[in-house]
Amino acid sequence: MEWCGKLYEEWRSAENLHRLERTVAVFIIFVMIAGFVYDTGTSAVVMEDEYAASLPEADADAAVSSGLAGAGETGRMAGVFSVKKGADVSKMLADLAVSGCGPAASDIPDLSRDSAESAASAEVITEEYILPSDTAAKAESVPAEPEYPIPDVLPSDNPAAEKPAETVPAVPADVNGFLVDESGMICGIGDPSAVSDGYLLLPDEGCTGIRAGAFTDAPAVITEIYIPANITDIEEGAFTGLDALEWLEAEASDNYYTEDGVLFAENGTCILGFPSARTGNYKVPARVTRFAEDVFADAKIEVIDAVGCTLEDTGNLPSAVRLLLAEDLKG
Repeated sequence: MEWCGKLYEEWRSAENLHRLERTVAVFIIFVMIAGFVYDTGTSAVVMEDEYAASLPEADADAAVSSGLAGAGETGRMAGVFSVKKGADVSKMLADLAVSGCGPAASDIPDLSRDSAESAASAEVITEEYILPSDTAAKAESVPAEPEYPIPDVLPSDNPAAEKPAETVPAVPADVNGFLVDESGMICGIGDPSAVSDGYLLLPDEGCTGIRAGAFTDAPAVITEIYIPANITDIEEGAFTGLDALEWLEAEASDNYYTEDGVLFAENGTCILGFPSARTGNYKVPARVTRFAEDVFADAKIEVIDAVGCTLEDTGNLPSAVRLLLAEDLKG
């Protein structure tokens, strides 16, 4: 009887040890399943058997149960686990109990509800609380650099080089007391000695023409001017301001000539210079067709007789000078 009691005690100890081992194995499996369900929200595949993956879903579940049963017989995990979203964990533990490697069916808790709640919670966390990657967050936080147009010409390091060169007016040259510009045109008198007793002799070299108003500021009274042949360009109004001028004399050339102290141009059809100090009447030659601008601006003459010619342009003839035309005689 004592021997039977010892045998019974040993059997109870071994049975309790087996139940403890099965309970620990079930707890470990539950922790693994709950952990993966919480982390992924989709009950991701932990380990998938190649053979079970190639079978339909129903056959795959059977293969898992078969693998678990094999693990119980050998005392180690020889199969692989495949847990899918919505899988019945309680059914899997029940299969373990039937195979003899798990706890009794009455000791298996209902894990389907807990798994569903964990999966739902994981989905909410996945959808609402997943933070963007560091790269995307930095890309959104860094403002875009503004675009500035690049000028076609970059500024120079030397400010003096960017400043446009100032145009310095050329100083007229002095030719025998006359001021001559860079074009060779007489533009003034620089030496009062150029006028001798009212007589002005223009240089016969170093100049080619006379600017308008060249003698307006003459340093002495000019009564007579001699124009050499080298002067080939005389602007209209060249003799304005010479109130005392009585005579103009020009060396004969293809451009100009004088007659009775009056300067003619354009083959004698234009009166270009007229002595402003002359008084009385002046009869215009029949070949004249126009008066140059300002040619009579300072004239003291009373009547200009143009009856024998056909005038096309009288210039700006002063109102104090009477112009007599052929039409006036007919009236």
